[in-house]
Amino acid sequence: MLIRPSAFLCVAIASLFGCRSTPGSNAVANAAAAQAAASTVEPAVTAASALVDSARALAGTWTCSGWVHGPGGASPSEVTLEVRPDLDKAWLRTDFAVLSGEYKYKFTSYRTFDAASSEWVNVIVDNMGGHARASSKDSHIWIGESSGPMGEMKIRDTEHLVSPGVMNMRGQYSLDGRNWSTGYELSCKK
Repeated sequence: MLIRPSAFLCVAIASLFGCRSTPGSNAVANAAAAQAAASTVEPAVTAASALVDSARALAGTWTCSGWVHGPGGASPSEVTLEVRPDLDKAWLRTDFAVLSGEYKYKFTSYRTFDAASSEWVNVIVDNMGGHARASSKDSHIWIGESSGPMGEMKIRDTEHLVSPGVMNMRGQYSLDGRNWSTGYELSCKK
């Protein structure tokens, strides 16, 4: 939780001059209350702390099974994910590869946390010449845009960590921003 400068200024003024609307209050009591409130403020999330937490949960080799969808429909598929810190631990790199099934799709993604915007950023390039950029406030639901052989489209990916070492993933795309199609649905274990 971040304290806005205007809220901090109001607390500081109240602690210096007291609160006139409360009979019997004084500057000392208000200062003590302000100090108590300030001590419960959570530290800001930094890019380094967010990446460490995410790497702890995601780094490693994941084996996934489920469905990868392509032009001919859904195909049962086995997929691997290799997740590791990269570029001096400033990014988490994921190498996604479909090992079996009709559609041999691969991508490499890089994600990081932008502390200035309190938002995760994910950049993807794939083996079809496509690229995408998505962002997330919670690192679970990613919304963005993609460009590739199918043209420009909206993308929405969901990563749900069910428990340590167990994750469900779903990728969706939309050509018009209203109707969504599934690209993949996977259950993964580390």
